[in-house]
Amino acid sequence: LFTGQKVNLQESGIFFSRNTPTSFRDSICEVLQGIVPHRSTIYLGLPLGIGRSKREAFDFI
Repeated sequence: LFTGQKVNLQESGIFFSRNTPTSFRDSICEVLQGIVPHRSTIYLGLPLGIGRSKREAFDFI
């Protein structure tokens, strides 16, 4: 059952754990065709993929 909806690849991204092998990341990105890994993204005004430094991530608040 398809609804006719499509994923907007320009507004989509994927996050991987630091422990995810590069070959696996590449395979997933190839299957998803156009969705690229993101390092830092803002969603609803808050950063996704926060690193070790919480102060740096939320410094803008």
